[in-house]
Amino acid sequence: MFDKKDFQVFNDDTLDGRLNLIKSQLDPKFELFGQDLLKALETEYQQQFFMKIAKHQRRTKNPPPDTWLAINQDKKGYKKTPHLEFGLWPDRYFITFSLLADIRNRNNYYPILNEYQNKIITEGWGVSNDHTSSTLKKSADFEQVIAHYQKVKSSDLVVGFELLKDDPIVSEGNYDQMLKDKFLQLSKYLVIFNQEVDR
Repeated sequence: MFDKKDFQVFNDDTLDGRLNLIKSQLDPKFELFGQDLLKALETEYQQQFFMKIAKHQRRTKNPPPDTWLAINQDKKGYKKTPHLEFGLWPDRYFITFSLLADIRNRNNYYPILNEYQNKIITEGWGVSNDHTSSTLKKSADFEQVIAHYQKVKSSDLVVGFELLKDDPIVSEGNYDQMLKDKFLQLSKYLVIFNQEVDR
């Protein structure tokens, strides 16, 4: 399904051109891949999940720098809840678990982050305080990322995985299963954080 040609949508620097390429070339893949992820998640956890594919409707001038699908457990919307994303920057695929700056009941997630800090570091996920940046720091920086998230209200909390388009895996092709496996591995944090904060 996914291949190196996916990144060609970013070669068009016009708003309408890029949006049309995303809609025609990537969104159908997101829909198929996302439905497969939903099925796998609901089988694994016996819970309900919801998907949204980015439509970039608020953009009126500049083309979107990235595009994605998001999955969470609240059908009202994903941005104010813990959520997972799979998408593309011009130079990489990304799979992330995020708590954004304006998440509901933000303070309730701080002790959960501290509790799972060592596990996330041990598993080697990339980390960040900015969901609008393509770059993830090394997992060893997670303690600092958590501290920053707790002190700076405008910061995000991002945990994830990235696959560069120049990686030999992408050149060889046939990496859909790897992306799915990484997404499902990360999904446990979505479920755990929702369960812990609801207690």
